[in-house]
Amino acid sequence: MIQDISPYTFDNRFDPIQPADESPVIICYKQRILCKCNEECVSLPTAEETETIWGVRKEDLHFLFRIDETAFFLCDRDLPTCDDWHWEHPLAVRGKDPNWLSFAAAVGAHLAHWYETSRFCGRCGHANIHSESARAMVCPSCGNITFPRINPIVIVAVLDGDRMLVARYNRKHFDPRNSQYVLLAGYVEIGESYEDTVRREIREETGLEVRNIRYTGSQPWPFSQTTIAGYYAEADSRLPLKMQKEELSELLWVSREDLPPRKNLTSMTDNLIEWFRHGQESCFRYIDAPKADI
Repeated sequence: MIQDISPYTFDNRFDPIQPADESPVIICYKQRILCKCNEECVSLPTAEETETIWGVRKEDLHFLFRIDETAFFLCDRDLPTCDDWHWEHPLAVRGKDPNWLSFAAAVGAHLAHWYETSRFCGRCGHANIHSESARAMVCPSCGNITFPRINPIVIVAVLDGDRMLVARYNRKHFDPRNSQYVLLAGYVEIGESYEDTVRREIREETGLEVRNIRYTGSQPWPFSQTTIAGYYAEADSRLPLKMQKEELSELLWVSREDLPPRKNLTSMTDNLIEWFRHGQESCFRYIDAPKADI
């Protein structure tokens, strides 16, 4: 998945150091990244290049995180394009080489979005400032502290034997960068467990009741400022589907051998489908089966 960058290690400990000349800079403004990006690779400017090309002083860059010993910094300004440096949507870096750099760019865009939407205190409306001791925004007027926002989501692969329920989003939710089948997903609401969210989302979007829920793993998904928990669940494919047309344009059962292979394995959806295609879904343990069946 996108966070699997071994042998490199992501380190999100806060350490507000000053950038070195060679430190990578994620220039992100209004959910666009200024980078060099082609079909295979992505590259980011260094602190020295950011100063030389765009005149941004090193002391005006904000520390983000490290990958191994490499510290990344943020520049949240609207800078002009030049040479091969162009503004790209964060999704453009998904799956690009090197994978550790594309992951860093995506996480940096997540943090840039949070900084951009946290400029003012939600309690008193005063302008926030950057904390010097934590990855947080602090209100100097009332003392309110705001930490990065991460929204929890579940993604569910609904199965019936050798068939999987897949979908396509409608135009309102359609991402033109992704024409592949998607799985059913939704945000965790107040007072819900993740498993309750699985049941509710499938009920709302398909009219089906699921059973035998199996947790498979989780991942950060910086492109939507979320963290994703993946599940398999079972339902009866003979029952009629009641598609939620506000969200979906297509909903259908597809047999294991007819599922097209995924283009890459960066997302939870990619992995849930590929595990099923290769018959590996049985490796995951039921979490809501009756005790007598465990």
